[in-house]
Amino acid sequence: MNTERKDSVPKGFTLSMALMDCLPVLFFTISAIFIAMHFPSLLFLIGIFFVILAGLLKVSWKLIIALAHRDIRFFNIQLRYLMPLGFLIALLALFIDHTKWSVTAIIAHITKFPSYLFFLIGMAGLIYLGYLGKHQDSHDAKANWKEQCINTLSQFCIMLGILV
Repeated sequence: MNTERKDSVPKGFTLSMALMDCLPVLFFTISAIFIAMHFPSLLFLIGIFFVILAGLLKVSWKLIIALAHRDIRFFNIQLRYLMPLGFLIALLALFIDHTKWSVTAIIAHITKFPSYLFFLIGMAGLIYLGYLGKHQDSHDAKANWKEQCINTLSQFCIMLGILV
């Protein structure tokens, strides 16, 4: 199986685009570490590892395109497998390790001001991002910029909602 597409290297993928794509990964990582400090679960750590790895590989895809002008498809398509797998494992951790966290404490935190505003903005952005992911071409630079801006804002707001 050839995983490199030299004939279809996306146009307009710049170093600044790849570097900006690091921001949502950074914001998610900060959020996940903060949660992991309060939710001691190996299963949760494994799940967030896969999510972060998927994000880093997507950033790597954009870096390779911007710097080496190559499209190594695995770095792009892995996102649709690794990220859901990671979120599924993290979600399973909530059920398997349910004695290590409090539903009441979580609800109290996410419904207080200003946390709930940050969570609402973040979730709205992620829902819109899901829509865009199904309706836009991942090789289109303009579509990528739009998705990156929404993802960055969403992850930033969710991080703020967790940290405040």
